[in-house]
Amino acid sequence: MSAWKQFTTKDVTITPFIADKGFSFTGSAITSSDVGINIFAGRNVHYTSSQNTTSGFVYSSSANSIYNSAKQLYYSNFITQSTGDLVQTASIVPGVNQEDDRFLGPIECPRYDNFLQSSLTQSRHWPTGSGNSITTIAIPQKLFGEKVVPYTFEFTYTGSIQFPNGVLLTDDGEGNVISGSDNKVVGQIFYPHGIAVLTTHSCGLIGRDINTYPAQLNETQINFSSSITIYEQQYKCTILENEFGFSTNPTLLTSSDQGFYNNAYYPFVTGSFFEPYVTCVGLYNEAKQLVAVGKLSFPVPISQFTDTTIMVNFDV
Repeated sequence: MSAWKQFTTKDVTITPFIADKGFSFTGSAITSSDVGINIFAGRNVHYTSSQNTTSGFVYSSSANSIYNSAKQLYYSNFITQSTGDLVQTASIVPGVNQEDDRFLGPIECPRYDNFLQSSLTQSRHWPTGSGNSITTIAIPQKLFGEKVVPYTFEFTYTGSIQFPNGVLLTDDGEGNVISGSDNKVVGQIFYPHGIAVLTTHSCGLIGRDINTYPAQLNETQINFSSSITIYEQQYKCTILENEFGFSTNPTLLTSSDQGFYNNAYYPFVTGSFFEPYVTCVGLYNEAKQLVAVGKLSFPVPISQFTDTTIMVNFDV
């Protein structure tokens, strides 16, 4: 049988902690249905151009769309300067009255913060030449959780005619993708989005190379760690010494077939030595719906002299 008691705020503790998990995928496993990492080839071409081909393994998109999407989201402030375009300002020409003041010069500036990954001055290069290529690597959220953990992204590409010596790319923890051979910035990674964009030093051609020759996936490996916040819920179930001192089990009545209130307990139940036992704890919401059950490893007697506390812990 069951007994009920309401929690107070001091009985409930919720503690967050961050859990990380490492992943490593090679070859066709990268784009398999249960993984779903996509590799796109973007290109600065007109959308009506014959060069505006589609790319992608999990789902596809046009080269023009991939190029302009990355440009709008991550590089709109870095078109003319690698360290970011200066904010455009206008000059004021005072009038006789405030209503007569006039503004001269540009008053618009880039609208996007471009998802800066560090408080340090960012340096990003965006290829603006006609036909220039970029590579976008998109990790699905089901894998990276809340973000890709900084310093854990690694992309290895070997055996390509375009890259005979292979390519090893890592992130520097500040949102930059670094070439392992010359330690130069070849693109950026956006940790909360699970997206890496390669823009310079021929790395922008990797996506086109892999999409043109899908067998090159066998020469590709991607490593990273995901991060997610888990909340540990702790409920302190306290039974005071004067609570739940008798059992509501109908088998303890002298004649259980005549109704609970018309019967008396057996004599051994009313003795001072009799102690009910706790075998499980159920947690209910405000609508009286059972949301969690904790089974005790062995029955625990409820003391008549001291409080009994059972701690229930689970993670969500």
